[in-house]
Amino acid sequence: MSRQLKRQLGRANGGRGAIAPSARSQRGRSLAKPRRSPQQRLNRILLIGGAALAVGAVAVAVIERPFKPLALAVNLAAIGLGLLMGKGIGMFMFRRVLPAPHK
Repeated sequence: MSRQLKRQLGRANGGRGAIAPSARSQRGRSLAKPRRSPQQRLNRILLIGGAALAVGAVAVAVIERPFKPLALAVNLAAIGLGLLMGKGIGMFMFRRVLPAPHK
């Protein structure tokens, strides 16, 4: 296909190139999810991981005989502390990637 013909097809198509995108693909683009920041991804990973650990700790505490509420409390506190440490370590490791907070 010659360069001139490609230009003519592009102009005839409203400047959208030789092949016009279908209506379906146009709808798909408008409903696209916005990109998440690295901070949001880190928060989501920690939230999902922490929830899974907490559910596991509760399940183990309930299954274990006899039920020890103190052991459950210690496990949940350790999970919470670990998540805070993970957040701090993640912020430190990805400090160059994360944008500076706006005040």
